[in-house]
Amino acid sequence: METMILICPADVKNRLYEAGIFKEKEDAVLLVGDCVLLERENGDSMSYRAVNIDDFTSKYLFTKKQPIDKAQYPKIAERIAGLEISHMDKEIINGSLRAENLLAFLFDTILPQHGMRLREKQKELSFVMLKALQENKLALCEAEVGTGKTHAYILALTIHNLFSEKKAPAVISTSTIALQKALTEEYIPQISAILLEHHIIDRPLSFVIRKGKSHYVCDSRLKTYEASVQHMQRDRDIDLLADLEKLQGIEERKLDLDNAPLTAYVKGRINVFQCRDNCSYAPICRFMRFRKKCLSGVYDFQITNHNYILAEMIGRKQGRKALFPDYGAIVFDESHKLVDVARQMYSTEWEEQEMEQILRMLKIHESYSLLDEKRAEKLVLLCSQLENWNRRIFERMAGGLSGRHTREESRVEIKLGMMERFYLKQMINGMEQLPLLCRENGGTGQRERSIRRQCQRLTDKLTVFLNSNHFICWMEKGNNGNLALCAIPMELERMLFQDIWSRHMPAIITSGTMSVRGDFTHFKKNTGIQYVSAGRIVETSKPSPFDYHKNGLLYIPERMPFPNIREENYIKAVMEEISKIVRATHGHTLILFTSYWLMERIYYGLKDELSDYPLFLMGRGRLDIIGNFRRSGNGVLFASDSAGEGIDLAGDILSSLIVVKLPFPVPDPVMEYQKTQYETTYGEKESFGLYRKEVIIPEMLIKLRQWFGRGIRRENDTAVFSILDSRASLKGRYRREILDTIPAMPVTDRVEEVTGFIIRNKAEDYFYGEEVKE
Repeated sequence: METMILICPADVKNRLYEAGIFKEKEDAVLLVGDCVLLERENGDSMSYRAVNIDDFTSKYLFTKKQPIDKAQYPKIAERIAGLEISHMDKEIINGSLRAENLLAFLFDTILPQHGMRLREKQKELSFVMLKALQENKLALCEAEVGTGKTHAYILALTIHNLFSEKKAPAVISTSTIALQKALTEEYIPQISAILLEHHIIDRPLSFVIRKGKSHYVCDSRLKTYEASVQHMQRDRDIDLLADLEKLQGIEERKLDLDNAPLTAYVKGRINVFQCRDNCSYAPICRFMRFRKKCLSGVYDFQITNHNYILAEMIGRKQGRKALFPDYGAIVFDESHKLVDVARQMYSTEWEEQEMEQILRMLKIHESYSLLDEKRAEKLVLLCSQLENWNRRIFERMAGGLSGRHTREESRVEIKLGMMERFYLKQMINGMEQLPLLCRENGGTGQRERSIRRQCQRLTDKLTVFLNSNHFICWMEKGNNGNLALCAIPMELERMLFQDIWSRHMPAIITSGTMSVRGDFTHFKKNTGIQYVSAGRIVETSKPSPFDYHKNGLLYIPERMPFPNIREENYIKAVMEEISKIVRATHGHTLILFTSYWLMERIYYGLKDELSDYPLFLMGRGRLDIIGNFRRSGNGVLFASDSAGEGIDLAGDILSSLIVVKLPFPVPDPVMEYQKTQYETTYGEKESFGLYRKEVIIPEMLIKLRQWFGRGIRRENDTAVFSILDSRASLKGRYRREILDTIPAMPVTDRVEEVTGFIIRNKAEDYFYGEEVKE
C-alpha cells in the first residue's frame, strides 16, 4: 500500500483550491489513488477527511489531538483505499502525466486570470521543455521575439521539480546582466506569486545570482582599506568612507560590489581576492557564509552567466572545488552567445606586458642591495634574460600586425618556429627559477607565494604555446595597442561535448536565433552538440507572434554599389541613403555597422546634414549611449555589432533599423582553420562552396535575424527595416536566402513608401521628437 502514497502534490492542492473545497485552516496532507487526505485545525484538535479529487465527494475519517505523523500514513492510506469514494485511478499516480496536466491548466486557465493571455506557441514551447526535462534530453528551443520563452522555461522547470523524485535546483545561464535582472525582478517573482496564490507551491520560489568572487566584498580587505583611508584624514574622502560603511553589516545584498558607487580602483582594493585558510575573518566571513549557502542547494534557481558556468565545468574536469551544488537541470538562455564565450574560456592569452609586470613586482619585493653580490647578480641576470626572451618572441611574431592592418583586421595567424620554441623553453626554465631565488634571498612566505603564483600562471600559458600542435594560434592587437599571443584548442567542439553535453543531465538551450530556417546543424556543430546521440536531442523553432506583414516594412534600394569601404562612391551612396531614410522616418533610427572605421566616417560625414536630430556615436564599450538614445525621443544611433543583440528598445524610439552591410563573419584564424578542414575533407575544388554554404552564410543569416529582432519588440510596435547592401537587392546573390530567413513583410525599393508607412502608423506626438523624461 505504501507505493501508492504520495505526499500531497502541487496539482492536487491547486485542484482543490480552484474548486473551493478547502475549509478555513485546512490543508492537503497526502494522496492515495484518487483520494486526498485533508487536515484541519480546530482549536485544540485536528480533524481529518478524505476527498475524491475527481468528483469532490468527501468522507469524514477521525479527529485527533495531535497532527498525524508519517509513521501512520500506511495505515491511514489502507483505510482511504477501502472507502466507497476511492477508485484507485493509476493515472493519478503517474507524475509525468500530472505534471503535463498541471502545466496545461496553468496556460489555459490560471495565467489568463493574471493578464497573461494564452499564447499557443508559448504553451507548445513550454511542453517541449518539460518533456525534455522528464526524459533527460537536450532541448534546442529557438523562440523568436514575443514568444515568451523565459516564462516558458521557468514554468517547465518549476512544474518538473514539483513532481520529480530528486528535488534539485536548476541553473539558468545568460549572457547579459539585463536578462539576469529581468529574471530576478520580474519573471520569477511574478510566476512565484501566481503559483502561491493558486496553492501550487507552498513557499515563494527562491533564487540567487552567482558570479566570480571579485564581484564581492572581502570583510578583511574592506576593514584594512577603510582604516588606511581614515588614517589619511582627508576631507575629500568623506563620501568614500560613507559608501564603504554602507557595505558593512550582515545582509548578503551588501556583499555585491556591482551596484556600489565606487571606482574600479576602490573595488579592486576591497573585493575577494585570495581566500586564505588562516584568515582571521574566516569564522565571521560574509562571503564564505554566502558561498556555503549557495552550495547547500536551498535556492530553486541559481542564476549565472555563461562564463561562470563554463568556468565551473572546466574546474570540475581539473579537479577543483565545485562552484555550484548538484543541480537537476540547466538552461542556457541567450545561447547564441555560447560559442563566443566558450572560445574565450577555453583559449589562452599571453600578453606582452605580463612578463614586465612580474619582473616589476619582483623588483618591488626584492632589494638587491640587501643580498650578497653573487646572488644579486644571479637574480639581475635572470630578470634581464627573461625580459629579452619575451621581447624577442613578440618582435618575431608581430610582423603580421604591421601598420597596414585596420581595426577590423587585428588578428593574424602565427606558426611558432624553432627559434620561438627555444625562447619559450628558456623562459619556462627561468620562470621556475624565480620563486626559488626569492626563497634563497630571504623571501617571506606571503611574498614567495604571490610570486610563485604569478610565475606558475605565466608558465602554464607558455607551456600551451610550446606544445601548440593541437591549437590554433594567432597574435592580436588590443584596443590599447598591446600585443597578445592567443591559442584555442582545435578540438574545441569535442571538448564542449565532453564537458557540458555528455553529462547525464537534461538541458534547455534557447535563444531567439539559433537556426537557419529551422535547421540547427550549424549551431550544433559549433557547440559540440553534434556529438550527442540523436535520440537525446529535441528541436523546436517557434516564430514570432508579431504581425510583421502589417507592422513592418523592408526597404532595399536597388542602385547601391558593391560594399567596399575603400571606394568613395560606396561611402557616398551609404550616406545619401541613410540621410533619406532618417528624414523619412523622422529620426527614431538605429544604424548597425560591421566596421568601426566606416561607422565613424559616416557619422562625421552626416553630422551637419542631420543636425535636426540628436545623433549618437556608440564606440567600443559605450553602452551608456543607448540610454541617451532612449531618452532623446527621436535620436539616431550609429552603432556596432554589440547594439544588434540583447538590447530592448520597445515603442517608437526605435522605429527604423538600418543594416549598412550584411553581417558576414570577419575572417579570423579560427575560421581559416575551419576552411582548411573543409579543404582536407572535400578537396580544394569543392571545399569553398560547401564552406560558404555551411559556415559563412548561416553565420550571416543568424546574425541578421538577431539584428532584425531589435526592430519590433512589442505586439503594437511598428518599424521600417532597411538593408543597404547590393547583395540583398533584386539581382543580389543572397536576396532569396535573406527573405526566406527574416520575418515575412512587404518589400520596397522606394523611400516614398517608407515615408507613407511612418505617416500611416505613427501617432501625432511621434513627429515632435520631444525628449523622454524617465
